[in-house]
Amino acid sequence: MLSVITIFNTIINKIGASVCHQLPERSLIIGNLVMPICARCNGIYLGFLISAIILFIIYRKRENELPPLYIIIILILFVISTIVDGLISNFSPAHTNNYFRFITGFLSGSAAIVFLYPIFVFQYFRESINIKIFSKPLKFIIFILLNLLFITITLIRINFLNYFFYYFSAFAVLFTFYFVNLVMIFLIPYFSQKAGRLFSKFLVLPSIISILLSAGELFLSYEFHQYLLKLTI
Repeated sequence: MLSVITIFNTIINKIGASVCHQLPERSLIIGNLVMPICARCNGIYLGFLISAIILFIIYRKRENELPPLYIIIILILFVISTIVDGLISNFSPAHTNNYFRFITGFLSGSAAIVFLYPIFVFQYFRESINIKIFSKPLKFIIFILLNLLFITITLIRINFLNYFFYYFSAFAVLFTFYFVNLVMIFLIPYFSQKAGRLFSKFLVLPSIISILLSAGELFLSYEFHQYLLKLTI
């Protein structure tokens, strides 16, 4: 009989397979564990999650506007770095390594949540403040430094943290799907601009819908990936 841990790990592996090719040579190995998604995907989803945590901690006044133009340009460059890295890795004789793939992916994931965060704040809260996030450069510097700290901790690949990163990577995938769907749900007038605080009753139903949508999207993506694999056999 399969143990609970085995079943749990199988689910995590399927979550990874729904969004990633899972090539072992393109994946980070921590301790004796190959991460459930490749280095680039790992960076993207962890960058999204870690940056979301940082944003929710440093912005408690509900600022609802995109950052200044110079920061937007920097964030766009973050995304471009991932695209360039992908092109080099797949269409050039010069291949990048997994560290570089993780870093550029992380920067791209961080950029994505910075663009989504003000939209979430504006659509979710009944009252928010028309102030640009990162209007003070120091906060952007702190944001970058905290992200660099997590990148460093990950790439050191501390053996006893292998299971933590394995499960945390899968959670980052789930959170990213959940949050993106949540933002889209709050664009619907029926759900938007009702909450007075972050954790409120107005988060419950949208969260349930978002979780169901995320589960359906991951399931369909997994089945599509399996279908593509059958075509290559």
